[in-house]
Amino acid sequence: MLRTVKNVLRDETGATAVEYGLLVGVFSLGMVFGLNAFTNQLYNLWHVVEINTVRSMNSH
Repeated sequence: MLRTVKNVLRDETGATAVEYGLLVGVFSLGMVFGLNAFTNQLYNLWHVVEINTVRSMNSH
């Protein structure tokens, strides 16, 4: 029984899987927030293009 408990405490394969899972979670969150910021800036860029196009068409 004591040997089994020692083997379980020495086993690090589960800890490695948990660490990789946490890394994947952190990278995923970073990608989601980064993509959100990128799409907001892209939307703003096209909004500026739209405004300038409408002004240009109205000035003629």
